[in-house]
Amino acid sequence: MPIPAHCPRLIEIALPIREISAESVRDKSLRHGHISTLHLWWARRPLAACRAIVFASLVPDPDDPACPPAFRAAVTHLLQEELPDILKHYTLGRKMGYDPDPYRPYEGIPDTPRNRLLTFIAKWSPQWLAFERGQDGRQPPPAEMLDDRCLVKWETSDPANPQGRAVLRIARALIYAAYDGRAPRVLDPFAGGGAIPLEAIRLGCQAIANDYNPVAYLILRATCEFPQKYGLPVAAADGEGRQASFLPAATAPRTENRLVRDVTYWAGWILERARMRIGHLYPPGRDGHPVVGYLWARTAPCANPACRAEIPLLRSLLICNKPAKKVALTMHLQGKEVTFGLARDGAITRTEGTALEKAARCPVCGQLTPIENIKRVSFEGALGERMVAVITDTPAGKGYRPVEDIDLRAFEEAREL
Repeated sequence: MPIPAHCPRLIEIALPIREISAESVRDKSLRHGHISTLHLWWARRPLAACRAIVFASLVPDPDDPACPPAFRAAVTHLLQEELPDILKHYTLGRKMGYDPDPYRPYEGIPDTPRNRLLTFIAKWSPQWLAFERGQDGRQPPPAEMLDDRCLVKWETSDPANPQGRAVLRIARALIYAAYDGRAPRVLDPFAGGGAIPLEAIRLGCQAIANDYNPVAYLILRATCEFPQKYGLPVAAADGEGRQASFLPAATAPRTENRLVRDVTYWAGWILERARMRIGHLYPPGRDGHPVVGYLWARTAPCANPACRAEIPLLRSLLICNKPAKKVALTMHLQGKEVTFGLARDGAITRTEGTALEKAARCPVCGQLTPIENIKRVSFEGALGERMVAVITDTPAGKGYRPVEDIDLRAFEEAREL
């Protein structure tokens, strides 16, 4: 039977907000496989929050008296009685743990269908619970804050993750149980970057998305339509014999997905031609690592008439602030000129920059230059710029090195083009 109009949806009663927020913060740093890599949409919603919102908006509150008994029974059946074996295991650091009832509520919380549904959406991992209780002094990294078997966890959306596939099957079964075995329609008339319709599709719904912005419209098609329309199985090499010419045959990727194959091919085609045209403007330094970008700082003259040194406008000297990898700029004076170096991890002694809330502090004389002076110089077109560091591609990932003469020569050559 359909959900009665007077039966509240789960989202109207409760959501595990803290847990969803923790995974949403992590969402900002995800890249591989994330739709944010299609286009940096200016108001993108975290996928974790969208998945939770779509699911909780579709299913009724199973503890409400008006909830259809069939749905309440489905929650108990799918999240307790007939749980797949694969969901009874979890990772504990490098070890495997076993829990035959992963969706039971936290200690002290009643074991009801509603609370089981909430823990299915998002639940803290055993590692995080041990840390919060003071039983473990090591704070788990963001990837280990939530239980492996949560609906909102990023890994759940990976088709190669068998636990994730099982979780999504349960989520779809619960939604279908609430709609008499039918796939409900989800309409998003202002879909933007496509997070809500994408998550609705993952949950087995029929998503209808629209946006007036032509850029958003193209992103929506690339996110929701093209994978279903063109992501069909094909042989690794087709009749045209297309293969990325920038890869040796032995290392060329093998895929059965036409869309993946074509995107890989044409992305490589663009990259190869970009290297031919502008590769000389990104020469490797003494370390030999390829350059992927340059970090710059605007500069403004010091307001002190006796100084007039160029102030690099930097709010922070930190350029990488990861738990296991911290890199900061260092400033050194050569007369009235500021030069930059790099400090890493424990060698970092200073992180505050020169740009304050309403002024900039000169690293040469220490005097404050008011923000009004900097605005006036900007309007006059007299702000300068300084290259402060170089971003490289290393075998261990993104790297940083100081500016070398070869970088400055490349910039001068680019400016003359």
